Amino acid sequence: MISKFTRVVAFATVVSLAGSAAFGAATNEGTKIALTAAESEVRAAGIALRGVQREAQAGQRTTVDVLNAQQDLTNGRARQILAQRDRVIASYTLLSATGRLDVRTLRLDTPDYLPEVHYHQVRDAWHGLRTPSGQ
Repeated sequence: MISKFTRVVAFATVVSLAGSAAFGAATNEGTKIALTAAESEVRAAGIALRGVQREAQAGQRTTVDVLNAQQDLTNGRARQILAQRDRVIASYTLLSATGRLDVRTLRLDTPDYLPEVHYHQVRDAWHGLRTPSGQ
């Protein structure tokens, strides 16, 4: 029979995991919004740069104005790259928090790491004298 304490601990664990998943989902949604905003900023900065370049050709803007518009576009692209990075990190953090960050879930073309097998390969080896394959 399961004790009351065991049931409470199990319930607390489930609640904790659900909270982690909810936090991860919220963070992931926030990064999605930030990425969309950064993409819009890059599009707007590109349009503004083309306009400033045309005005400069007509003599209405200075070279400094064109350089400032180029810098705005470069800054927007940098923010877009950072937003993409933040989205990837949030996605992997969510996978990690829910216990799904493993070789099978990610469908990686690499063998699954089995610590028991590796332990038996090196358990009697002195440090630096033998490889896991025994050679």
